[in-house]
Amino acid sequence: MQNAGVILATSTLAANSIAAGQERVENAKRTPAKPGDHFDVIVIGGGMAGLTAARDCALRGMKTLVLEARNRIGGRTFTSEYAGKHVELGGTWIHWSQGFVWNEVARYGLGISESPGAAADTTAWITEGKLKSAPSRDIWPQIGKAMADYCNVDEWGGRTVFPRPYEPFLARDQVHAWDKLSLIQRLDQLNLPQEMRDLLNVQFTINCHNDPNQGAFIDMLRWWSLGDHDMFLLFDKIARYKITEGSSALAHAIIGDGDAQLLLSTPVKSVTTQSGRSVVTTNKGDSYSASAVICAVPQNVLSSIAFTPGLSAQKAKAAQAGHTGTGYKCYIHIKQKVGKWIGMAPYPSPITQMWTEQERDDGTLLVCFGPPGTLDQNDEEQVQAAVRTLIPDADVVAVFGYEWAVDPYSKGTWCWYRPNMFSDSLEALRAAEGPIHFASADSSNGWRGFIDGAIQSGVEAARDVYKQLNGGKA
Repeated sequence: MQNAGVILATSTLAANSIAAGQERVENAKRTPAKPGDHFDVIVIGGGMAGLTAARDCALRGMKTLVLEARNRIGGRTFTSEYAGKHVELGGTWIHWSQGFVWNEVARYGLGISESPGAAADTTAWITEGKLKSAPSRDIWPQIGKAMADYCNVDEWGGRTVFPRPYEPFLARDQVHAWDKLSLIQRLDQLNLPQEMRDLLNVQFTINCHNDPNQGAFIDMLRWWSLGDHDMFLLFDKIARYKITEGSSALAHAIIGDGDAQLLLSTPVKSVTTQSGRSVVTTNKGDSYSASAVICAVPQNVLSSIAFTPGLSAQKAKAAQAGHTGTGYKCYIHIKQKVGKWIGMAPYPSPITQMWTEQERDDGTLLVCFGPPGTLDQNDEEQVQAAVRTLIPDADVVAVFGYEWAVDPYSKGTWCWYRPNMFSDSLEALRAAEGPIHFASADSSNGWRGFIDGAIQSGVEAARDVYKQLNGGKA
């Protein structure tokens, strides 16, 4: 895999914003904060949630330090480069209906481009072991109708479960009732032909990024609501539009805005709070103190930090269980030109879904997703065989990706809850514990699991910390 690289944007505003962030990252390497220093706020984690929280705290005049375990910023977003073009190894897609991230794109003058296969001309799929293909306009309306039936739990298209999706417990009783089911348990309630079951299974497998028996049905209803109860609008929102300069460019623009200090390659070991003052200790044994802490690490990583006093029982339980997103994402370059194409296969196929990400002079670059343990990206023969289940004549040129599930600072990909986790744990994961606040894409009230949700969570955490440190004044 090639090293990540950020290509500067073409607009002056974007270029200046990104350059300021890159300079701050370099300065962090040359002039780090000193052990024993005291800060108003320490942010643990330099992903989108942590960076946003740190920027907003710093711009409010708070002395702020970011401790990031990796040697880079961005968290589960990670822009790299392949043959002269950007590729996103982690979080990728955004949409203008996702107000928090869209505000950042406008703020820093970033551009938007499209993934061609997200609006594919041709769709291939496997059902009952057989490969089929058709113009997308013939098959996707059928999938959309089946998904609408699947989510129609109330004769109102599912609208009464999340009437206002950014207020997830507005209809608490309904949420609790439907949270008990897995994605497959709900599917079993419908009398669908096997082909349509297989086509829906594909969507559920990629959404929860795991065995759909492990994923909660309530999260599908949540996405459905955020997608305006329409399959095509939802797909546009989650898989079509991306930042031209790369998600890493946004991360650099955010950290360059404000004067938060940054330490890279600094994993946190423990947080000890006494008499309203918190001491954050790194794996190296260095300690920094703060009046408030924002813990902005993924849900699946939370249990790796020792908190004294300990976390609430429900927060600790959710952290230990983890969300389901532990599958893989990779890119596969094939010699053939397949145009605007998308392919799908139900669980436990090694490739759940892949589509055209770049139409190239030397073939096609496909972005590929699958459940955990189904495809070894380093096994060329296995990758070739898997691709040929959907493109029989494909010749693989290269494959590359990032193994988020084995990265100790992510332990997974995007967030999808298990049955009952939404009801039992969302509010607990969001709740502050004394001067310790929490921010993550994995506990956002809105687009949880997305860049937008991470930014929303960071905005809210910074607001709450400022109020706490200023006697409740916003």
